[in-house]
Amino acid sequence: MRVNYIIYGEERATIQKKISQIAARVHVAPDQISVYDASATLLKIILEDVMTLPFFAPHKVVVMRNAAFLSAKDTSGHDLAPLLDYIKTPNESATLIMVCESEKLDQRKKAVKQLMQACEVICCGRIDPREKAGIITDMVHAREITISEEALRLFITRMPDDLAIIEQEVEKLSLYGAQIGTEEAAALSVRTLDDNVFDLCDALCVHDIKKAFRLWKDLDAGQLDPIYLIATLAAQFRFLFQVRTLMGEGGTKADIAQRLHAHPYRVQMTMKQCRGMSPLQLLGILKRLADLDQWIKGGRVEKKLGFELFLLSMKT
Repeated sequence: MRVNYIIYGEERATIQKKISQIAARVHVAPDQISVYDASATLLKIILEDVMTLPFFAPHKVVVMRNAAFLSAKDTSGHDLAPLLDYIKTPNESATLIMVCESEKLDQRKKAVKQLMQACEVICCGRIDPREKAGIITDMVHAREITISEEALRLFITRMPDDLAIIEQEVEKLSLYGAQIGTEEAAALSVRTLDDNVFDLCDALCVHDIKKAFRLWKDLDAGQLDPIYLIATLAAQFRFLFQVRTLMGEGGTKADIAQRLHAHPYRVQMTMKQCRGMSPLQLLGILKRLADLDQWIKGGRVEKKLGFELFLLSMKT
């Protein structure tokens, strides 16, 4: 049985679900998972954690987020030799999960091929957005769900391009058992993690701390690990910084989307979000998040308290 995993794809909610499922198989609670950002942490430090025997538990799970060395967009400069050595004789009391939020892995690289051969590879990709409406409509009809056309349109717009989540949400509709109108469709369809993180980021950009805390409580109620949330927020603010910098250089929506290999709609929403902020302000927020991540991992502050102090620091 392979104890190491590579998870790749662009659907963060599905990636997080897979991480939780893997951890559950080895009886590791969500708050006991160690999470590292490979774009900001030396590979040596992550591997030291993976190779260390777990304390007070038979097994440990270590998640390496932003493992860009698996993709064609790698700018990390990591020396992968120690990682390749480790996977040959891995610590059987530890599970290493490498996460790469990229559409595909760069299998032209010898190191990536070796890692893929040694690990279980899980794809969390998106379906073609142009096919989403037809796929959902077929699912609804196959389950003989009674739903108005307007409610179905609303439901489709609220769904991500993630087949696993779509199947789960359509199943919820089928269990409802009664006529579904727009009100029921809105109540029954879940907001994705990306939606909530985008809203949280939006609230922080305009210093709406009350809304930020309300969103945080919703995420906390879903037992989302603050360390994972910090990494996800940092990725969003990093994207904000990139977009804002290119806007300052006179870049249009189409230019920026092409430069960053991002969906034009995401770029459009981000341009609105960061219009009132400077690149320097966004860099300051990224530094706060990086400092918080280090304080938590260094045991200087409790995870939830640290995140709430960060939210309060965003008042000004």
